[in-house]
Amino acid sequence: MATDEQVLQLREDFYKDGFGKVMLALALAAAAIVLLIASSCYLVLSKPKPVNFAVGDEWRVLLPVPVDRAYLSTPDLLQWVSTVLPAVFTCDFVNYTDQIKKNVKYFTDNGQQKYADQLSNYANNNTVQNSKLFVSAVPTAAPFILNQGVLEGRYAWWVQMPMRLDYINYLRSYSESLTLQVLVVRIPTLNNLTGVAIENIIVQSGGGKQPGATNG
Repeated sequence: MATDEQVLQLREDFYKDGFGKVMLALALAAAAIVLLIASSCYLVLSKPKPVNFAVGDEWRVLLPVPVDRAYLSTPDLLQWVSTVLPAVFTCDFVNYTDQIKKNVKYFTDNGQQKYADQLSNYANNNTVQNSKLFVSAVPTAAPFILNQGVLEGRYAWWVQMPMRLDYINYLRSYSESLTLQVLVVRIPTLNNLTGVAIENIIVQSGGGKQPGATNG
């Protein structure tokens, strides 16, 4: 029969053995957690940037089109212009900054400066804010091409469109008729699937040149 000392020794050995196994399990769990965190950080930090590419109607990848080629058909180009020009001159005193930032994507680097210059004339930030204005742009006729061809290695179009700017606040409303001429140029389709952007913008008061046999 085991003595009391032997029983105590056996119990102590049992607890030591169990404690060792528990510590080993905790160490393995901690190592697994550290490995999981490290793997998650690696996946987040090394995540590749999304890649844009053009696809056709059947979701087939399209090869990049050189910038000295038109890429867009004439109807598609004019539709783009008729959508973009009213959008970039529509703003209000509540969302002015966000609206202008969103419009930058329609312009080249040089075009952004031209756009800022025209905004200072027709939709100045201070004027819109101080007068609490809502400015909306409304096309008064369809856009048409004044000229097109390769310009400094890029295909380009001069497009004209008449437009009316409506200014409204709580006191009054008034309108201004304008004629816009924009130089639209080809850009790489890698990061811009439309493949075009505005390089220059000229704004004149009142009417302008009417459509004629000037395309080409």
